[in-house]
Amino acid sequence: MMNLLRKSQNDSVDDEQLINIYELLFDRYPDPIYIMDQNGHILASNKAAMTFFDRKVKNIQHFISNCIPQPYISNTLEHFSKAVEGEYQQYRSAHILRNGKLIETNVHFQPLFNRNEPFGVALLISDITELEAQKAILSKLEMSVNTVEELVDLGTWDYDIVHNKALWSDQMYALFDLDMDETPTYEKVYERIHPDDRENFETQYQKAIEEKCIFSISYRIIKKDGSLRVVNQYADVLLDENRRPVRMIGTSHDITEQVHIQTKMKEQEQHVKKIYDNLDAGIWSMDVLENKILFTSKGIENISGYTSQEFEEGSIIWSDLIASDDLSYYQSRQEILADSKPPKGRYRIIHKEGHIRWVEDNTIPVFNHEGTLIRLDGIITDITEQIKSEEAMAHLAYYDYLTDLPNRRMFEDELVTLIESSSTLKKQFAVLYIDMDGFKRINDTLGHQKGDLLLKEISSRLQQNTPERDLVARMGGDEFTILLRRIQDTEEAVSFARKLIHSLEEPFFINGYELFVTASIGMTLYPIDGEDPETLMGRADTALYRAKEMGKNNIQIYTSSMNIESFKVFQLEKDLRKAIKKDELLLHYQPKVDGKTGRLVGAEALIRWEHPEWGLISPHEFIPIAEENGLIIPITDWVIQTVCEQLREWERLEVPLIPISINMSPKRFLRNDWVETTLNIIEETGVNPSLLDLEITESVLIQNEETFISSIERLKEIGIRFSLDDFGTGFSSLLYLKKFNVDTVKIDRSFIRDYLNESDAEITKSIIRMAHGLRLTVVAEGVETKDQRMFLIEQDCDILQGYLFSKPVPPEDFQRFLIDPVLIPQPSQAEPPVEERRDVFRIDFTYPLRTDMTIASVNGKSATVGTTEVLVENLGPGGLRFLSHLRLPVSPGIIFHFNTVLLGEPVTLSGKIVWKQEYKSDFCLYGVQFILSPSEEAQLTKRLNKLSIEVLKTPATEGCPFILKDGIEYLTIKLTK
Repeated sequence: MMNLLRKSQNDSVDDEQLINIYELLFDRYPDPIYIMDQNGHILASNKAAMTFFDRKVKNIQHFISNCIPQPYISNTLEHFSKAVEGEYQQYRSAHILRNGKLIETNVHFQPLFNRNEPFGVALLISDITELEAQKAILSKLEMSVNTVEELVDLGTWDYDIVHNKALWSDQMYALFDLDMDETPTYEKVYERIHPDDRENFETQYQKAIEEKCIFSISYRIIKKDGSLRVVNQYADVLLDENRRPVRMIGTSHDITEQVHIQTKMKEQEQHVKKIYDNLDAGIWSMDVLENKILFTSKGIENISGYTSQEFEEGSIIWSDLIASDDLSYYQSRQEILADSKPPKGRYRIIHKEGHIRWVEDNTIPVFNHEGTLIRLDGIITDITEQIKSEEAMAHLAYYDYLTDLPNRRMFEDELVTLIESSSTLKKQFAVLYIDMDGFKRINDTLGHQKGDLLLKEISSRLQQNTPERDLVARMGGDEFTILLRRIQDTEEAVSFARKLIHSLEEPFFINGYELFVTASIGMTLYPIDGEDPETLMGRADTALYRAKEMGKNNIQIYTSSMNIESFKVFQLEKDLRKAIKKDELLLHYQPKVDGKTGRLVGAEALIRWEHPEWGLISPHEFIPIAEENGLIIPITDWVIQTVCEQLREWERLEVPLIPISINMSPKRFLRNDWVETTLNIIEETGVNPSLLDLEITESVLIQNEETFISSIERLKEIGIRFSLDDFGTGFSSLLYLKKFNVDTVKIDRSFIRDYLNESDAEITKSIIRMAHGLRLTVVAEGVETKDQRMFLIEQDCDILQGYLFSKPVPPEDFQRFLIDPVLIPQPSQAEPPVEERRDVFRIDFTYPLRTDMTIASVNGKSATVGTTEVLVENLGPGGLRFLSHLRLPVSPGIIFHFNTVLLGEPVTLSGKIVWKQEYKSDFCLYGVQFILSPSEEAQLTKRLNKLSIEVLKTPATEGCPFILKDGIEYLTIKLTK
């Protein structure tokens, strides 16, 4: 076609020829063709053009913009320009089809001539996408073949038998050490063959030629460097039309490494067999299709007692040895083998001699190419001793070493499991937390050895009195827990606990001693008191704490008996562990003054706790908790550290310094490091030791008599002073005062408060005279009135401490005392008038209204708390005022509920404490602001209007629980019961 077009530039073409050309071009040609004039206007296009591009383009520019990708446009225009000038163009490009697909193309621009003058251009486009793809595949295949040959040392060859010439791949040349320009022949290959293998090679070659069969042989060749390689050769013999051998086509494969490995394997077969026979493990193999044991090693006989011959003959089957309890597990493993390899399994077998052995089974299934299981290989290991060891380790991990009871870990695991099952089955259970009363006294008196024997006896008695289905555990020390897994109701659990307490009241006989201990028990119930282990255990511990507060040897249930006071103790105990880290502890300082002059001579550091929810907590509330849980030790060290740092700060400010007294907990002296810790703090802070006065109690001296003398002397040598606190309330022995060489005695505040009592006055006088006789300084604490001061001055008491001069104050306030050290006694004040902050209507009751108060929520979190009785003194629509012994914070985050009865109808009111006022010693008045909806407030106002009318008629109105006595007196009697 293109030749015809080219011919037209030299020869004149008649019309008939042109019509034939047109017919050929446009009706039959499969590739797109466009005829254009020299300006690029398209004069004609064939059907293929419409099929490929489906666009009616008018000119070359339109065609390019619609059918040519951007990177190819400039190249297309350049070739078109040359074609218009009469120069034939052929180049590679790309085009966009009607469906948006991109194809690779071969493009021809053929100039058209008329009488040797160009008048137009013919554009022909050929799709070569598939052709290029095929070329790429062929190239890739060629590369892959070469790569594979190189990787596996495999060469391919074609040998012409008639002309003794071969066509080799590159790898063949490398394998036989021939240069690439050499023509491979039979003789050149024969020369490379090891002399000992040539005869066999020749024989096999001739046999293949004569019998027209496959040529397959392995032989050694010697390379130019003298090294030996082993070649495996395979070939097919090709015949001509007369069935005469004319060619061999085959491969040559370097198998030197495989032969080496096989040789080594043969050498090791006997060695491996020896190992098999001497292994503790048993190795076996079974033909699944034939259901026959192929092989068992000597180890199988050692493990089972049966010989390899018995298994291979089938007189004994392995499954017959499985213990009946493990047979279903073994069978389930066998079922898995049909599809995959199961994990290692453990089960028991019965030895031929009748005893039980634990084995570990590692079975490996073998499948054929069709995926059918054909063989089983396995290793059986005797792990009897390992199991015994694991059981012993598990016992140590989950059982208490002393009592052999389950330990804390096992108890917690059992509790988690029981919660899960009880949640599903909707069952309830009980947790008992038990602490032995009096055990510490026996342990300290008789020693730890007898204490351990007592713990064993206690454990035994707990087990004897607890049903087998339930769990008894030792949590540590003298604390135990019991898990009552199935109870019908609370009364059943309580009844069990009471019987348990009664059983523990019976004496224990240890090495000739008759010993008595009792038990305090805290109980929680699932799901009433909690639905997770932490909550149940925490609340059981809180209930236990209350049981001890209630006099010990009793049971307390969390839900039914936990009031606000116990809830607060629980919260404080939980938060106290974080108080030091959160910097919530602080110190106040109370002045000690010369009784006659009022001059500041010392101070006592008194710890406080600024709780984020409960406000400022006094030491009377949290120190007993710290003593109970061991936190008193780091707290005591913190106080010493803080006092020393404060003294250095005052010294830096050039403020006059005075000695500071620090209360030392008796528990601190139980640790041998207390002296070293104190000395380290003094050294770190650089404080003058003579500014420290450590206050100790008589009980400390008695309990630590032997070690305490040397410790005190060591600290006194560097200037630290010692005071005997609360003197007169203990043994008050002159012997101890002399032996321990203390510097000061402090008269207990109870004697000062009741100084008008003749006996207390005489005791106070005697203490002062006795102390002065021993050249000791005397401090009287709790001095609140001028009369008390005058009495003490008359008795020559050296130093006074109490509210008469100052309450404990923060460091910044105490600093002012250091600068101006003469303190003027403050006049005694009557109780301050109760402050009222509600301007709206309220009812002041003649008699206090008994009301049950509970905590509803703390900082938005619901609280499960019982009720505490308080006395409401007035009540209005906006709030109320109540009297209580509780120490409660002014905190908007704590919401209280108040439940009482007004005119015979129950009332519940919610509110928050907005003010607090200490009132008559150990009691406080609180103001509460209600949190009520408008409708609730309107309803309450209506009820209070009726109540106000009734109380005017009769102060002790019926239908209201008024107390017909003084509120302080009522609460005091209630607290002492």
